[in-house]
Amino acid sequence: MTNLQRWLFFATLFAVPYFALVLGSVQTKLTSKYLLHIQLLPLLLIVLFGIYSVVTVLYRTFTFNDCPEAAKELQAEILEARKDLIAKGFKFRD
Repeated sequence: MTNLQRWLFFATLFAVPYFALVLGSVQTKLTSKYLLHIQLLPLLLIVLFGIYSVVTVLYRTFTFNDCPEAAKELQAEILEARKDLIAKGFKFRD
């Protein structure tokens, strides 16, 4: 199951009962009492998803690991590529 299929599956599991309650296909005492809360539920879920996304991005940004060995290797590869280009006649504007 791909991520898209998983998201669509869970969206369907939420949407079917939600629309049944909002459109009045299912009537209960709780539905009439909490109809406004039920109608605002998608907005609340979007806000919660946004907060989760921001927290996740910030956490992964703050816990990002530096890799000095890879940086040195990359700098060496850049120097090697510059030397190769200079040997082939390319002129840099440094």
